[in-house]
Amino acid sequence: MSVTRWNWIHGRKTDLIWYIGSALAGWIYVLAVLALGTGLADPLRDPFLQLSIGGRTISLTLGVVVVASWAVLIDAPHVWATLARTWLDPDDWRERRGVLLGSMLFFALGPVAVFGPYVVGAFVPVPRAWMDIGAYLFLVFFRLWAYYHVARQHWGFLVLYKRVNDDWDDPVENRVDWWFFYLALFLPIVLFASAPWYAQTGMPDLYLRTPLLGEISVATFLYPATLTLYPVMLAAFIGYQWRQHRLGRPRNGPKLLLLSAIVPLHLVVFVHPILALFVVPVVTVGHNLQYHRIVWAFGRNKYLHREEPAFRWARFSFRSVPIYFSLGLTFTLACYQGPWVSFMKNTVARAFNTWVIDGIGIIAGTLPPGGADMGARVAATLFLGWAMQHYYLDAKIWRVRRDPKLTEHLDV
Repeated sequence: MSVTRWNWIHGRKTDLIWYIGSALAGWIYVLAVLALGTGLADPLRDPFLQLSIGGRTISLTLGVVVVASWAVLIDAPHVWATLARTWLDPDDWRERRGVLLGSMLFFALGPVAVFGPYVVGAFVPVPRAWMDIGAYLFLVFFRLWAYYHVARQHWGFLVLYKRVNDDWDDPVENRVDWWFFYLALFLPIVLFASAPWYAQTGMPDLYLRTPLLGEISVATFLYPATLTLYPVMLAAFIGYQWRQHRLGRPRNGPKLLLLSAIVPLHLVVFVHPILALFVVPVVTVGHNLQYHRIVWAFGRNKYLHREEPAFRWARFSFRSVPIYFSLGLTFTLACYQGPWVSFMKNTVARAFNTWVIDGIGIIAGTLPPGGADMGARVAATLFLGWAMQHYYLDAKIWRVRRDPKLTEHLDV
């Protein structure tokens, strides 16, 4: 019989609360949505409770309680954590200047994708029905990248647990872990996209249920095939773990706990029509909490003892939890989420409509009747640049195997 290794990244208590137990926040959202949203015609916007305070009626919706609270208090501040970890770090400016400056190009990606087809249409005859293809492709790309970003962070923690538990030398075990992890997290997306109720979620039409021959579509085969493959894959992984245990090969306790926490959550949220409306906060909130904790550990280990003037802002950002949270919230309300940001989006939208569409007239004759909405689309995708910059920088700064200094600063 094998032993189970229980080596942790930052200690049992920290890991169980922040790196593994953070998935519990997603489960709390799941319970809240099922308890409060079932029976509502529009679970995002219909109030589940109305309060009367001082003669005023306040309507509570899941869009506010779940989505807005997550976005403002947890998600957007974790984008700030990346900026504090990179843009305030003199070492990063010396070693990754091109990466930091290049990341600003992501603010242009959305507006170019939205506006591009109309520019092309000014010079080349393009069917009007194709004019929204840029916005459509950008939206699909952005959502897939966002999910991949979450999955990659979970994989990063899984790899850290493999490192600290000497679980990195068996190539067969590594392949099993890799295949199980990515199938377990991405097969539910296929299940969701091909589900009969997909159209009820308001997501972009992926045309998987468009008839190809009679009533037969891609989803006709894809949905039942995925329903079959998922439990087979799960059973194979559990069987492999049991067999290795019986052969006396040590098992990795924290790795299996991490998988047990995140895999069921990523399945449940994609197989229920109401939960699918809240997929972003449900699967992301645990990722956010993991990220805050590991950036906090990095910042405290690296910056607090650096007395050089160049490190004063990075040192200040990680001096205490209230300072760290306040800076994250300030960034959120000033640049990412909240009333002021909504005002800025509207300002950008009006400016774009006036100066570009009406003033320059470069796309004259190609806009649909609702063309005034173009400015709103451009403004919305412009502000998504913060998220895409975060995804990009994250892929560059957390390469533990390639960066010995990172291992030292993370204290793993």
